[in-house]
Amino acid sequence: MAAKRGLRSMQNAEDLQDAVLDSYVTLSKKLEVKKVIPHLIQERVLQIDDKEEILRCTSSYDMAQAFLDRIITRGICTAPLFVEVLRRSDHGDLADILEGKTNSKVPRGEGIEDMTGSQLKELENRLEKVYQEELDGCPETAWLEGVRGYDISRLRFQVSRLNTCNKILKQQAHRIVRIQEICSQPSSLFVSTGSTTNGGNQVGSALAADWMGERRFTSNFQQLYKLQLDKVRKDDTITQAIFDQLLHDSDYKPSFSQESLWKYMEENQDEILFVLEGLDRLNPFTSSEIMKLIDGKLLPRARVVVTMAEAKGG
Repeated sequence: MAAKRGLRSMQNAEDLQDAVLDSYVTLSKKLEVKKVIPHLIQERVLQIDDKEEILRCTSSYDMAQAFLDRIITRGICTAPLFVEVLRRSDHGDLADILEGKTNSKVPRGEGIEDMTGSQLKELENRLEKVYQEELDGCPETAWLEGVRGYDISRLRFQVSRLNTCNKILKQQAHRIVRIQEICSQPSSLFVSTGSTTNGGNQVGSALAADWMGERRFTSNFQQLYKLQLDKVRKDDTITQAIFDQLLHDSDYKPSFSQESLWKYMEENQDEILFVLEGLDRLNPFTSSEIMKLIDGKLLPRARVVVTMAEAKGG
């Protein structure tokens, strides 16, 4: 506890007030107050009475604002401590915002235009076109025929559930799951080590095929981004990787910006599915944003499925 109290003395409470007010709308929308409060009670910043009063709010938005108002007017908490608590409570993306470290060349802040309904439809149509062309270019194998038809639920995949990508060498025991189990799990990281029938990228193709079709298992996701990890450059942001791999075409130019797409993804994380293919081919010096996405530190409420080829010998 002594180290943490030293952290409090590094900056005064006015620094926190300025940082919070600069991002007040974003924090109000994205802060999960119930996760943060216990840490601040432990740090003696909030009292039990504060918790009870804040949790009386009926909406998460009002709860977040009541929480923020109390933090910045109390005058006890400092910016370094609040940032540390945000990271402890799985709000790394918000901590980055307060520190001014969005790890992006693209400006990310208030005032960015929202994507319109027609732009969202344009994006959906474009993604479907890319995934359909990819499927059409695949060899006609037995498993792909199943994906194109109605037997997708019969496909099975070997997965490991990991806490962070840095623990890939310490995988938990593999288990076999069907595609519907992958889609119905709460936001978490799964690494597919191949299929029980054929190789490594079946899960990505199966998810894309379902999302393009009846959405029997991907109905909760408005957007599906299927990215090749070996094609991600060192300094890429997530939106740059999406634009380069999925929206790049000499005959097509998106009517929306990377900034607008990022804003939409931040505000609708629960409706986004990322399929990141080729963890075994991942460059160790790859994009820091992609690593944070895999580790759940960026867009933490989005679903992330990471695939890798099965190692020889199982």
